Amino acid sequence: MSFGPKERRGPATDRARRGIENVNLSLTRRGDYVVRAAHSLARAHSEDGGYRKIREVAEEMSLPLGYTPQILALLARAGIAESRAGRQGGYRLRRDPEEISMLEVVEAGEGPLAFERCALRGGPCRWEDVCALHPTWSRAAEAVRTTLAHTTLADVVAVDRRMESGELRIDDRPAHRARRKGAGRNRASGTGT
Repeated sequence: MSFGPKERRGPATDRARRGIENVNLSLTRRGDYVVRAAHSLARAHSEDGGYRKIREVAEEMSLPLGYTPQILALLARAGIAESRAGRQGGYRLRRDPEEISMLEVVEAGEGPLAFERCALRGGPCRWEDVCALHPTWSRAAEAVRTTLAHTTLADVVAVDRRMESGELRIDDRPAHRARRKGAGRNRASGTGT
């Protein structure tokens, strides 16, 4: 199958060229905080395996101190972290970061990762009345789940350490450079701001 210039053109390609954002796959604030807290515990696990105080997690990951206990409790309820009271207590991972998938972490904060609204009809997705987009949307959702399931917390910490050392710069990827170049453009008119 050939992918010449004619086949590559389409609304998504045109929107990307104009700097229009695509589907929002970002986490909720709670999901974001859960991922950051898990990341902090994974770093602590690889450093000394000890417990990390709530205050330490909050400071390291720029989390609101008053909300951090609830975030860590979500990780504990999901079986990802455990807590211990007392002077030497705090939170730590229950398992090695290599055994914890990012899907587990994300779902600890977001709940089951599933698309429940029909993209074409609005409202809940009903299996008995499937829309034309359903098979494609299901495959896309499964690709996201699979990617998260095959990425471990240890993988994320390894990338973070490479970034800290200067060995890896995420913004060197072509997609990031293209977004930065168009960042100062007015999206509606395509002109500079």
